[in-house]
Amino acid sequence: MALMTVTSVDAMPKARLRVNLSTGRVIEVDVAQYLNAPGYERLRKPASFAKADVAEWGHGVCWPGDIAIPVEALYRLAKEQAGQAWPTHRFNAWMKRHGLSAAQAAKALGLTRRTILYYHTGAKPIPIYIALACEGWEHRQLKAA
Repeated sequence: MALMTVTSVDAMPKARLRVNLSTGRVIEVDVAQYLNAPGYERLRKPASFAKADVAEWGHGVCWPGDIAIPVEALYRLAKEQAGQAWPTHRFNAWMKRHGLSAAQAAKALGLTRRTILYYHTGAKPIPIYIALACEGWEHRQLKAA
């Protein structure tokens, strides 16, 4: 499987990006949540945000001043915003609510620990069926109690 990279990017109003990927997909993603994070404050100015460019080797989107967002994060956010992925913070809340380690969550869902860590850190989008599996597991736990 080839590494997914950014081939071009267009900055849009209201902290949105249109990103062309090496897979042939075009994603639109709202990155406003980044603008409140340390190091990204300069991008709150529309003129600065408009300077979005493809990062070296296509590994993400960058701006002057060593500011960047990796392609994996952009892809995950786009999937979440399109309703095609479960938000990372909700998955992490499910793990915390049940006191599950990565190994315990993997066992509960029939996944590998590595997959759980990808989901936990936001490195990969969480498919909707994982949200349904978490809800089903939670329901079973409540019934068993």
